[in-house]
Amino acid sequence: MSDSQLWAELKNGSRQAFREIYDQNITKLVGYARKFTSETELIEDTIHDVFVQIWDRKATLGPTDSIIKYLCVTLRRELIRRLEKATQTAGFESAENKDIHFQVSQEDLLIHNENTGLITEKLHMGFETLSNRQKEAIFLKFYEELSYEEICEVMDINYQSVRNLISKGIMELRKFMVSVAWILALMHCLQ
Repeated sequence: MSDSQLWAELKNGSRQAFREIYDQNITKLVGYARKFTSETELIEDTIHDVFVQIWDRKATLGPTDSIIKYLCVTLRRELIRRLEKATQTAGFESAENKDIHFQVSQEDLLIHNENTGLITEKLHMGFETLSNRQKEAIFLKFYEELSYEEICEVMDINYQSVRNLISKGIMELRKFMVSVAWILALMHCLQ
């Protein structure tokens, strides 16, 4: 069943569709939320509340062709709202300067990269040099496999900003990996 069909069934009050949406997406949502905070209770409460809101507002929900995109957008907004409230942070200056702490664990990198040697470790180190926004955009693009348009909606920024974040992030990773390659080559020559 397509996302559009499943969503339509939910909108019509199908508890089975609601359960299926939850079951299909809960693991990804928890993983995504952990990129913003390690507070398990906050993550669980926020995801629970997102699903309660969806059920309560099912009749007025708009259509979607990507349930995970819709859920990520909703979860991200609610987490940011709660994190801001918890830290009593003032509003952000601009969408691109929203510097919510976003972490990709080494485990995330290992899952998507079978080469677990020194290169993976160095790639992780290079990834840590990126801005939080670059990390988030790259994670959504290459690990969650969202389109640029979907990332725009999830991160609440325009298309060109998403392209710039990903492009600059990849360029930084390439520079880092080239320097690592030179170091490795030098180490190999000295042996």
